Amino acid sequence: MYDILTKGAVFDLQKAHRLRVDGIAGKEVFNLLKSGLVRKKIEHIVARGETLSSIAGKYNVPQELLITANHLETDKIKEGESLLIPVLRLIGFCTPPIPGDPAEPYEHVLPSLTAIAPRWFFVDEHGAIQGEPDRKLAALAEMSGVELWPVVSIGRPESCEEGAQVQDLLGNVLSDSATYSTAIKSFSSLAARLHAKGLVFSIKDLPEKDVYAFQSFLRRILSVLRHEKLLLAVEVPLPEETASVQGQNCKIRCLDLAGIASIAHLVFLKTYKDPEEFSFPGPMVSVNRIKTVLKSLTRAVDFWKLIIVVPAFGVDFSAGLGTVPLRKKHGEVMEIIDTFKPTVSQPEGEQSKVFKYRSFRVSHTVYFEDAESIGVYGDLALRYGLAGMAIADLADADPWVWPALKARFKVVKDGGGVGVSSR
Repeated sequence: MYDILTKGAVFDLQKAHRLRVDGIAGKEVFNLLKSGLVRKKIEHIVARGETLSSIAGKYNVPQELLITANHLETDKIKEGESLLIPVLRLIGFCTPPIPGDPAEPYEHVLPSLTAIAPRWFFVDEHGAIQGEPDRKLAALAEMSGVELWPVVSIGRPESCEEGAQVQDLLGNVLSDSATYSTAIKSFSSLAARLHAKGLVFSIKDLPEKDVYAFQSFLRRILSVLRHEKLLLAVEVPLPEETASVQGQNCKIRCLDLAGIASIAHLVFLKTYKDPEEFSFPGPMVSVNRIKTVLKSLTRAVDFWKLIIVVPAFGVDFSAGLGTVPLRKKHGEVMEIIDTFKPTVSQPEGEQSKVFKYRSFRVSHTVYFEDAESIGVYGDLALRYGLAGMAIADLADADPWVWPALKARFKVVKDGGGVGVSSR
């Protein structure tokens, strides 16, 4: 092995994956190589007669992307030249439709994705997992060669307006032995009847006092999933402390996340606020905050396990007395713009868009994401060598998101491991 891993190659590997850089192929390096989690890269050696255009067609990426990714000055290439094909995992979360509403047509979106993560299930106050899979969506994913990663949330998703209530539920699962035991059995039962790539366990918050109990709980879930050959992913909010506090608290939160990442196959970082989390108008996501957090996590967390979850929706803040912020799909935001013709601007230093309008003598401020801003978040995932990027809810997205992302990187398509068992 040491004949292959030259000191220079080890240096490069350690730098690329933010390990301790010493040129020694020690435990960290070998664990990385054995893990199969190294972020995929595609290297193409130019053959005789090939052009940049033909290579772009072969990998289904824009020619301009190859020029940018390889710092080419022209579209002229030489035989034997090495070209890097940028790749990234792209995951789409989705929410079951409200009873009576039509189901979202995801057929046109699935070919653009590595995986789809439907929020089908939740853990109730007794530790039991409730919810039913959408067999049609599972079949569509299987036909498209898209991985299926069903989500299990703590608490019913539509009742998450009271964060304290949901957090009490997580604390109850971790502290009450009967609820804890029921939850483990429920995960085991769910894993046995699902034919998926893995499960995503989603939490709204993780107080410091519950960190070690939660990690122990994850290990139990992981053991259950391994028995059914399923992988475990965890969705957690972006650590607040790393963005605002320097010193001991920052280190603690980084280590908390590192502990979770050491157990899970993938960690989804929820970068945005939901409408009910706002106390005053503002963008759902801050690109500067994401950068700050990722810099703080350097060498603490395996970046090739991290996926940033970004919003595709808008939030309408009304100045009316007693009103609450309203979530708006991209199509609804566009309808408001078409009706009121407001001036759309961009907050200084951020990528989100914002505009104001008046309706029935009430002032409104709307922040939203579009293809341009989401494309920048994709650039960020590439820049930091993350495992990928996820859209918070496919139903919210600007249709131009998919061409924008296609122009930036090739989506990794592992395929397989999808469907729902009738067991």
